Amino acid sequence: MDKCTRELLGFQDESLIFEKDRWFSRGVDKKNRKFNRIDGLYAKVPTHCESCGVLFQSSADYYKHGTIANKRVIQVP
Repeated sequence: MDKCTRELLGFQDESLIFEKDRWFSRGVDKKNRKFNRIDGLYAKVPTHCESCGVLFQSSADYYKHGTIANKRVIQVP
């Protein structure tokens, strides 16, 4: 994704990572409606647990502590 597209969509966070050639795709949902999809990763890992305060030494500790990486659907107006 280039800088102009990021600005157009309002993506200002540098922790959002998009693959160079495969970030955009088109599809059709179950109700036969067309949609555009943007795929990316959010690479910012917190330094500590918000619930109990334990410090994370690496990203592996983050996932061991009970956090599951999953997909988020965000609608862009």
